Amino acid sequence: MSEPLLAVSAKDVANRFGFYTDEAMQRPVGITRHGTTRVVMLSLKEYERLKRRDREVIRTEDLDDATLNAILNAEIPEEAERLNYLMDDSPAD
Repeated sequence: MSEPLLAVSAKDVANRFGFYTDEAMQRPVGITRHGTTRVVMLSLKEYERLKRRDREVIRTEDLDDATLNAILNAEIPEEAERLNYLMDDSPAD
């Protein structure tokens, strides 16, 4: 699913539930409360696709060359680099 998340308030969803369930058939609908997205409404088809992927295991030997090269040459984004301390086994200061 490549459509961007449509963020709407829980109040709007409650008032227009049918409309937003129809929208969720086309793209994910993020339901916000106090400005924070807390729940995402998806079509059943998309949910089932995600559940299948959750259990999918792919051996590295089964990857095509382009995918394997993309993984091997991936660069760590700066925002992720800042989280390296979470993997540090040294005692906290």
